[in-house]
Amino acid sequence: MKKGLFWFSYIVSGICLLLTIIAFVIGFIEHMHDTGGFQAVFKILETPITGFIKLTNGYIQKSVIEIILLIIVSYLLPAYFIVMTNILKRKKEQER
Repeated sequence: MKKGLFWFSYIVSGICLLLTIIAFVIGFIEHMHDTGGFQAVFKILETPITGFIKLTNGYIQKSVIEIILLIIVSYLLPAYFIVMTNILKRKKEQER
């Protein structure tokens, strides 16, 4: 049960990482010609959140709880995937 839950969360976080990368690429393409300097960077970084809001055609609003959930899906789960991948690689190397 514990292993299954780990692998489920690992796969879901991997999917979230792919979606976040796609959102960053879309944000970069949309905002690469903005002349705001750091404002353009902030717009690119917020693209995963605003992109999901646009993607749902307003079903997801900009309430605090939904923004927190989008931050978890867009930033924390991909970070979890990267950290767990590194831990799994180290564990596999130690077994050899």
